[in-house]
Amino acid sequence: MRIFIVSIFVLSIVLFLGFNMAFAEVLKSPDNNIELEFILGKESAPYYSIKYKGEQIIFPSPLGLNFSEGGLLSKYVDLMNVSKISGKDNYKIVAGKSSEVSVEYNEITFFLQEKVNLKRKLNIIFRTYNEGVAIRYFIPAQEEIKNYEILKEHTIFDFKEDHESWPMILPTFTTSYEEFYNKYYLNNLNSDFLIGLPLTVRLKSGVHVSITEAALNDYAGMYLRKLKDQNNIFKSVLSPLPDHSGIAVKAKPDHKSPWRVIMIGESAGRLVESNLIYHLNEPSVVQDPGWIKPGKCAWNWWADNMVKNASFKPGMNTATMKYYIDFASEYKLEYMLIDAGWYGAHDDTIADITKPIAAINMSEIISYAKSKNVDVLLWINWKSTRDQMDKAFPVFQQWGVKGIKMDYMDRDDQWMVNFYLKVIRKALENMLLVNMHGAHKPSGLSRTYPNLMTYEAVRGMEYNKWARTTPTHHVTIPYTRMLAGSMDVTPGAFRNVKDDKFHSQGTEAMVIGTRCSQLAMFVVYESPLQSLCDYPDAYRGQKGADLFKGLPATWDETRVLKGEVGEYIVIARRKNDEWYIAGMTNEKARRVNFALDFIDAGQYKAVIYQDGPAAKETPTDIEIINKRISTNGEMIMDMAEAGGFMVRIKVEK
Repeated sequence: MRIFIVSIFVLSIVLFLGFNMAFAEVLKSPDNNIELEFILGKESAPYYSIKYKGEQIIFPSPLGLNFSEGGLLSKYVDLMNVSKISGKDNYKIVAGKSSEVSVEYNEITFFLQEKVNLKRKLNIIFRTYNEGVAIRYFIPAQEEIKNYEILKEHTIFDFKEDHESWPMILPTFTTSYEEFYNKYYLNNLNSDFLIGLPLTVRLKSGVHVSITEAALNDYAGMYLRKLKDQNNIFKSVLSPLPDHSGIAVKAKPDHKSPWRVIMIGESAGRLVESNLIYHLNEPSVVQDPGWIKPGKCAWNWWADNMVKNASFKPGMNTATMKYYIDFASEYKLEYMLIDAGWYGAHDDTIADITKPIAAINMSEIISYAKSKNVDVLLWINWKSTRDQMDKAFPVFQQWGVKGIKMDYMDRDDQWMVNFYLKVIRKALENMLLVNMHGAHKPSGLSRTYPNLMTYEAVRGMEYNKWARTTPTHHVTIPYTRMLAGSMDVTPGAFRNVKDDKFHSQGTEAMVIGTRCSQLAMFVVYESPLQSLCDYPDAYRGQKGADLFKGLPATWDETRVLKGEVGEYIVIARRKNDEWYIAGMTNEKARRVNFALDFIDAGQYKAVIYQDGPAAKETPTDIEIINKRISTNGEMIMDMAEAGGFMVRIKVEK
C-alpha cells in the first residue's frame, strides 16, 4: 500500500459550471476509466462529480450533514489537508459469487473545517475502484463536538439527463423491501416517492449505474428522493429513529457513515459480477470459518407442512419434520429449516423459545437429521430474539442447531441496524448461521461476519400464496436488489402455470413461468442459504428435481454472459471444475447464443435442462439432454415465454 499526504493552500479561483471553484482535485480508478472530481465551489461548499470513460455520470453534486446542533455542515468550509492512498486488497469470501478476490483502489480524504459557527470538522473520504465510486463521511474527535445528532444527510446524486431506471418505491420507512422494481424514466419519478436501494439506472449510452450503500453499521439506512422541481437530482434520505424526534443518527466523534456507493458498469451484467459492496467492508473476524457451511434447505412453511398420503397427521409435529428431513437427505440438501410454529404462534413474542411445543421433540428431530447428514435451522421472531438470545443461543448450540432465521424486523433505523449486529455477533459466539427475513437490504457485512449468510429483503416466491411475482420481476431483481448482496428468494415451485391460469392460493401455491425458470433461479440468484419452497411430494418423481442433488450454494467465479434489466439474464457460475450456466427470460420467448471460451479448453459433458416443446402452453414441460460439448464453440438456447434453462458442464472423464 502506498500512502502520501499533500498539504493544500489557497488556490486561484476559476469559473466552473456556473459557480466559483476555489479548489478541485481529481481521483481516478486504477484502470483510469472512472474519474471522480472533488470541488470546493460556491460558498466554499464541497461538491463531487463522476465521469466514466469521459461520459459525465454524476454532475457536480453537493455533500454534507445536517446536525440538530449547529445545523447544516455543507458550506463555508476550509480545506485543511488532503491525504491520498493507493491500495490493493486480497481476501477470501466464505460464501458468495466468488471465493477469492484481488482488487486495487485509490482513496483520497479531504479534511474540512467550518469557517464560522462551531468550526466543526468533517472528513470526506472517496474511493475509486474499477467497479465504481464510494463516498464516506467521518466525524473526527474534536473539542467542538462531544455528542451529536444527525437529522439529515446532504448527499446528492445529480443525473441531470433523463435516463431509464428501476426504482423500488416504498410507502414508508417501515418496510421489508418487498415491492416490485418498476421501470421509470427519471423525469417521471415523483418527489414524493421514497426510493429503496439499490437504484439501478441505464444511461442513454448503455452504461449502467446503481446507487446503494455498504458497511451499514451504527447508522441509519439510506433511501433516495427526487428533489422537488429539479431535473433528475436525487437526495439521500435517512431512516429516522422510531421515537418521532426527527433524529436519524446519534453518535460520538470518531464515527463513520456507511459508504455511499455508485456502482458503474459497461453493461448491466458487469454490475452483477461486481464484489464492490464486499470490498468496502472490514475483513472477516472469523479465523477458522470451516464450520460455516452454505447449502440448500428443505422448508415446511410455504407448503403448509404438506405431506401427501401420509400415515400420520401432517402439521407442525415431529413426524412431519422427519418426513421433510428424509427428503433433504434423499436430494442431498444440507439443511432442514423449521419455520414458525415450533415454539408457539409466529406472533407470540412471550413464549420461551427454548421450549418447543408438545408436538415437537427437538432432540429427536435433530438426532434424526444428524443420522441423515442433514442439519437443522430454526425460525424465530425478532422480538423473541431481542429478549431471549443471551439465553437461547447457547441452548440452540447445545441442541445441535446450526443456525437461525430471524423475521419481521421491517426497519433499518439506527437502533435496528445495531440490533442486527448484536444478533450476528451473539450468533457467532455460539457458532450459529443467520438468515435475515423481513429485513432491510444487505450491505456487505457478510465479509466481516461470514456467519451472516443471506437476507430476504425481496419480493420472493412467498408472494404467490396471496399475491404474485411476475416473470419481469424475476429478471429485474438480479440487476437491482441482488447488487446489494445475497437474497433468499425461496425458489423451486413446481406448480408452474401461464399467467392466465394463475391465481393465488395459500396451500399448494402456483407460480407464473416454466419449471426450467424455477430451476435456473438456483444459479441466477445468489444466496448461500436458499430454501426450496415446495413440499417433498411436489418434487419426487418429477423431471428436473434431480438437479437439486449436489447443486452448489456458493461459487468460485461468476460471469454474466448476456442480459438486460427486466428482459433476460444468462449467467455462468463455477464451483471447483464444474460450470453451471442458467438463463431466464421475461414474458417474451427468447433465443440466446453465447460462447464458451471462458471455460478452459477441452471436451466436456453437459447436462441441459431446457423448456420442452410444449412449455408455452404447459409450463411444466421440460427436456433433459446429455451431450458432449467443446469450449471452442457456442451454445444456442431457446427459452419459452417466462422460461429458462440450466446447463451443468463438467470435465469429460
